[in-house]
Amino acid sequence: MNDIISNYKYSKQFILVEDNEKKFSKSPYFEADLENVDDYLFSVVTSVIQKETDDGVKHLIQYEDKEIGWISLKDSVPVYRFKPMHFQVIEENFQTNELNQKMNIDKDFISHFKGKLLTVKSQVNYKGENYYSVFLKNKFHGFHHESHLDPLFDIHLPLSERNFAEAPEVYMISNLTKPVVELPDISDAELVSIFPTNQIAKVKVKKAFYWMSSSQLKNINIPELKINHKSEAQKIMEDIFHSVQVEREKSKEMVKSVLSAKNYLSGKKGNSDFLNAVRRNSKNDADELAEEVNTYKSENLDLKRQLRTAENNYKLAQKRLDHQIDYKERVEAQRDKYKSRMQVVEEKLENLNQKYKALRDKNK
Repeated sequence: MNDIISNYKYSKQFILVEDNEKKFSKSPYFEADLENVDDYLFSVVTSVIQKETDDGVKHLIQYEDKEIGWISLKDSVPVYRFKPMHFQVIEENFQTNELNQKMNIDKDFISHFKGKLLTVKSQVNYKGENYYSVFLKNKFHGFHHESHLDPLFDIHLPLSERNFAEAPEVYMISNLTKPVVELPDISDAELVSIFPTNQIAKVKVKKAFYWMSSSQLKNINIPELKINHKSEAQKIMEDIFHSVQVEREKSKEMVKSVLSAKNYLSGKKGNSDFLNAVRRNSKNDADELAEEVNTYKSENLDLKRQLRTAENNYKLAQKRLDHQIDYKERVEAQRDKYKSRMQVVEEKLENLNQKYKALRDKNK
């Protein structure tokens, strides 16, 4: 069963990590080189189609909206998507990481994440450690180690006045910076969810939701809360369901667009000049927008290419410098060794000279 799941073919994502000498091909069955993989290393790409070949599985790779070509994936990191979850950053634990640095998205994450409700949509396993993809307002902000993030767990425990501290401080938002003007009636409430490490609780009173420090709750038994690590098969299954759901939503939107266009056209049949003008303007706007997007992508790829070249040149220069340092150290070691030997030879010559003088003086 696990083999069936692992080998199931569907639209999936990877962080591209391959030998930078690899190239994409026009066909999965024969070599016809296109672009070099180097321009896309450590980018999130989509394998839209997988095909079995004599050389193993080949993937048709797409980067954003651009179809690149076919390639076999050996070291690339699978991205496992799932139903979005909410987290907060654990400030005292947070550190930057190698993965984000290699993806060229390293920045001051704490200033972005502090006090914010973060959305996590996927996870990867990089060098044996789990990392979550973090989004703010649907903008991707890198992958972050699981120990740096505090998950929001659903609890759903009934609360009454005896479960609250006297005159509890209640807030409108999760960063506890906007207190409520008037304390709601908490005689009949519910503990909806909690950030266990940051000790922030979400409470429902009637139909409204509030936030507060969980230290102000008492006389309740909160179970031990932690995320259970899923098996590989479970992660793939969730990723498959996510992919199916995405395709379903795309199909729905397409059907809605077609029906809307059909209804519009049926109601405006006589005004052909207007419709033609709309089509022309829409096409022109779309062309301009597409051109701007392509220019941005081209510039972005060019910058990535320049950065990659600079990194490679730096590595080469560092390697040469290391070789030079090593050579210098070997030469110095050889010189010291030679100097030491010469001192020994000089000492032996001096001893022989002294013996010769002594022997000469004796024979006089």
